[in-house]
Amino acid sequence: MRLLPENLGQDEFELLARIAHRYYADGRTQEEIAREFALSRPKVQRLLERARWSGIVDIHIEAPPWLNLDLEAQLRETFGLTDVIVAPRREDPRSQREEVARSAARYLERRLHDGCVIAVSHGRDTAEVHRFFRPRHRFDCTFVSAMGGSPRLDEPTNPNDICRALAERAGGRAVGLYAPAYVESAEMRDRLLEQEAVAVPLRLAANADVALVGIGGTDDACTMVRSGCFSREEIARLRGAGAVGDVLGNYVDTLGRRIASLGSGRLIGLSIDDLRRIETVVSVVSEAEKPPAILGVLRSGVVDVLVVDEGNAQAVLDLARRPDETSPADGAIRETAGRR
Repeated sequence: MRLLPENLGQDEFELLARIAHRYYADGRTQEEIAREFALSRPKVQRLLERARWSGIVDIHIEAPPWLNLDLEAQLRETFGLTDVIVAPRREDPRSQREEVARSAARYLERRLHDGCVIAVSHGRDTAEVHRFFRPRHRFDCTFVSAMGGSPRLDEPTNPNDICRALAERAGGRAVGLYAPAYVESAEMRDRLLEQEAVAVPLRLAANADVALVGIGGTDDACTMVRSGCFSREEIARLRGAGAVGDVLGNYVDTLGRRIASLGSGRLIGLSIDDLRRIETVVSVVSEAEKPPAILGVLRSGVVDVLVVDEGNAQAVLDLARRPDETSPADGAIRETAGRR
């Protein structure tokens, strides 16, 4: 004969077992169970919770072997994220980017609703998302560029092109930002921001429900160098100032503190403060050289949802557990990071 669970009398044991069986085995709703047992629905909910705590109900989840649920939980807890999706590890960079993009597409599909606005950044990882983006039906939604583009970037990686591709899949509309990512001077930037063609898309992006962004590095082959925004010498100077990565052209150090880059006053795009005000910022990243950049951007407090590959996920956690180097490099301008 089975012994009674600790702290349970026989009558309570029987009641919990009957209610748990109705709910988990018979598929009855809490409302139906409440009527049958003459209880309130909140009381049924509490009894179901007690059935789990006491061991009467032992739930086993048979997860697919490629899921990294523990790793996702560690990242959520470490960085205070709303959600984390870790894509399976793949051997070659192309396949890895596709796995991450597929996961990001599934998440974005779940976030869509009529009237929603999605701000979109540039980059190879965000550009890959539309290939796997298959909403269940058409949505009256808007995809808007969160920063200017560059004629030197491959067409699919410019934010305007990414917005058009996503909008076409969703049946929504795309709002482009027809301006360069960086202009020659802060004065020119200010004049451009007075123009309706630039100000309106940026204002729409700043008030978006969701932002889909990549994370850039500071290596010589990073997007900002390939796009012609910075030279190799300039990106080297940023590294010397402590920059490890960027989001929408906003550079941060390994502690997530903002660094005034060479182009800070010339950037046409959302700022870190703008991103912090958006309800859900989804970051998509897969390149193998990105762990320091991911760590810095996560610590900046702008990301809510991280979609990443297994290798980067583990590497970021390993970096986060190391002692921080808190002394700023000479000439770096930083601020203390924080969640919204």
